[in-house]
Amino acid sequence: MYSRSYHFSYVAAISIVVAPALSLLAISEAQAFTSIINARRLPASDSLGDSFAVRAQANDPKTQADQLFETAVKQHREGLFRDAIQTFEQVLAIRKQLNDKPGIGETLNHLGEVYGEMGSRPKALEVLRQALAIHREIAEPSRIARTLNLLGFVNRIADNFSEAMKLHQEALELAQKANDQIEIAESFHSIAAVHGEKGEYAKAIEFYQQARAIRTKEGDRRDLGRTLNNMGGVYYNIGDFNRAMEFYHQALAIRREIGDRAGVGRLLNNMALTSRKLGRDTQALIYFQQAIPMLEAIGDKTSIGRVFNNMAAIYESLRQYPKALESYEKALKIAREGGDKVGETTAMEGIKRLSSGQRLPQ
Repeated sequence: MYSRSYHFSYVAAISIVVAPALSLLAISEAQAFTSIINARRLPASDSLGDSFAVRAQANDPKTQADQLFETAVKQHREGLFRDAIQTFEQVLAIRKQLNDKPGIGETLNHLGEVYGEMGSRPKALEVLRQALAIHREIAEPSRIARTLNLLGFVNRIADNFSEAMKLHQEALELAQKANDQIEIAESFHSIAAVHGEKGEYAKAIEFYQQARAIRTKEGDRRDLGRTLNNMGGVYYNIGDFNRAMEFYHQALAIRREIGDRAGVGRLLNNMALTSRKLGRDTQALIYFQQAIPMLEAIGDKTSIGRVFNNMAAIYESLRQYPKALESYEKALKIAREGGDKVGETTAMEGIKRLSSGQRLPQ
């Protein structure tokens, strides 16, 4: 049993509030699974023969790999990235022993996604290129398209927009030939994301709308949440903050429904930044505070540090200087521990400003 997923979206660190614009990269989501896969349960046995059959199945390497795969997928969805990598590596080892090439390729795809979400781009490229070679060898268009879209994402976050677009368009052609609606929607979504990164917002909306229509029809809730989030990001960047918030609320409902803690945390950050643009600083603080435990649960320290920077800026604008200083200090500590130079600079500037008696313009 294999599952499709495009879980890259969390690679980018959350934008800091003093930035002139919320970048699409910071708010883009490439996270999606087509359907919830529950851990497989062994059937209840009413006889000794059934009991032996169950134990034999449990010891079968293929069955073991499939069960571990489902566990890894669940860990991935819940944002337990390091655990997911360890479990996917176990799956990969078994499937290599079985010479299960489709299974190896699919497992490599998932590993590439997780590495991408953790910000390990070189490792993501390494395993995805291995997956692509296998999928081209077995000549399955849908699998090739899936890997091409993932590779396109990695190139996009490295600002290699022309290469990313080339990969996504190739993926779209293959998916259309195979009449694979899920891959077609993913390609539309990815092409839209590249247009958004380039500031081509009308084209971005056009392609997101196509992805949204297919995902709504297919009942693809997780991917639909991604597309709705990214549409909110486009409207944010063109200054239509009320429209952006509408899409964020729709995406948030889906992410809470499917238990995507990582996605909820980052989306709450986006909603907080949008609330600031709407002059709703108190509501923004609430969203930031709700985001922190979600981000802590998945160990995303960089984003947590930037949330504290965002909160500090709000406290400073509200003239709550002790709280602002406390938040900047927390942000500085986390940024230094995680090597986040942007977050560190922002926090240091805030601390220096408050310590010298200077204040941000009200």
